[in-house]
Amino acid sequence: MTRKILVTLATIGVALFVFVLPHSAQENPQGTVVSGAEKARANFLSVYSETMALLDFLGEYESIRQSEAMKNYPLVRRQLSEMHERIGRMSPEQVTMMSRELDWLDEQFVNRVTKLSRQIRTDVRFQAMVERVEKTGKASIGRPQSVASETKRFGNSRGVIAAPAYIPPNCNYDDPSDYPSGVDLGIAGGVQIALKFAADLAPSEYQTACTMVPNPIHIAFAIAAGVADLVKIALEALAADAGYCEKVRLFVEDKLKDDRGLTTILMNDDFYLTFMLKSVRASLATAATEGVATNCGSARLTAASAFFDGSDNFIGANGADRVSAYRILRAAYQNIGAASCVQ
Repeated sequence: MTRKILVTLATIGVALFVFVLPHSAQENPQGTVVSGAEKARANFLSVYSETMALLDFLGEYESIRQSEAMKNYPLVRRQLSEMHERIGRMSPEQVTMMSRELDWLDEQFVNRVTKLSRQIRTDVRFQAMVERVEKTGKASIGRPQSVASETKRFGNSRGVIAAPAYIPPNCNYDDPSDYPSGVDLGIAGGVQIALKFAADLAPSEYQTACTMVPNPIHIAFAIAAGVADLVKIALEALAADAGYCEKVRLFVEDKLKDDRGLTTILMNDDFYLTFMLKSVRASLATAATEGVATNCGSARLTAASAFFDGSDNFIGANGADRVSAYRILRAAYQNIGAASCVQ
């Protein structure tokens, strides 16, 4: 009797094993499919989130947001957001199908894009460069300015083969040594190359439901790469202007110590008089801040200001006025650190 029971139980056990095993084999792949779909969903959401975050970071700056490179920013940002929401609502089967269609959006691409976006958004040095461009250019970045425009811009006719007219440089009279370094330009160039590489990794369009559609990820990184181009161009222009300004400043300050023929130059070019006025004003302000005696330098500067308008343009009537303005400015400068008032 016991033997019959054991045989029966063994038979049932074998039958159950044979019955359950195929079903288990069918259930595990299904669980694997669901798990793979959720991983793919997380990858998709990560890429779209980081791409939006990168565009949002660049869009925080007014001059960049209004540049030609960002003209499609609102549309692309909306497309990324809509796709992000759509992926979040997809079923596992739909995500799996999408992952097959977007075979280029693999884990390696996700890791590269995520790392690149975060590095650019959080890099202190790159942020400082973008802020420098924003402060200097404001809304004029990337857009041509007329020669007569008073707004600051990021180009200079000194680098043009056939310049239409001379464009005075943008000079930082308060801190002449503050300009982009070679390291700054190197970082900007590295970001530029990395963004272009990321844009090339993502195809410009992909096929879905037998239809080719534009790839917003590619467009977003192409936009970011365009912005990096502008930032680098702006920094190069600032560095070129600063180098030019530094040379002029050293020349002018040297001549402010004595007459040595500078007046013959000032007879024909108002640029030097304007530069001298701003340079002397900044030098007096720095000396006062550092506790260096300026004697009657401020009074001399006020007297010289009578030959200039509110925009520091020379308004004297003749060459004699130019000479007078130069001599008064020279006296104002020579008062810095002098033992007594220099008239």
